[in-house]
Amino acid sequence: MIQLSELQKIDDSFIQEFHLSKEDRLYECYLEHQKIGYAIIRQKGNDRIFLIVAEKYQNQGYGSAIFKMLLSFIHESVICSVPFENVKMHRIIQKNNGIEIGRNGSSVQYMIAYHSYEK
Repeated sequence: MIQLSELQKIDDSFIQEFHLSKEDRLYECYLEHQKIGYAIIRQKGNDRIFLIVAEKYQNQGYGSAIFKMLLSFIHESVICSVPFENVKMHRIIQKNNGIEIGRNGSSVQYMIAYHSYEK
């Protein structure tokens, strides 16, 4: 079973590496008691959700489950930009009703409408 644990204090190294603000929410992602990754919900702007899953846990549905859990915390439509080469993230977003709304030189933008994931 996947669980998310919100970190109350975001380490300065995470803030710098992922260009976060103090209002953003950082989660450690666990399978049973094993940490399998990190997830970020940005409070402002596009690209609200950022997800890192350890390689050994990829392609097993965990990223998709974490993404769905993160969507349940956000009470509005979400826009995500995904680099062309990140095929796994494209699949996760598409599984969660993401619709392509545009492309630029290096990424695809998706929108996930609030009504498509609300409980």
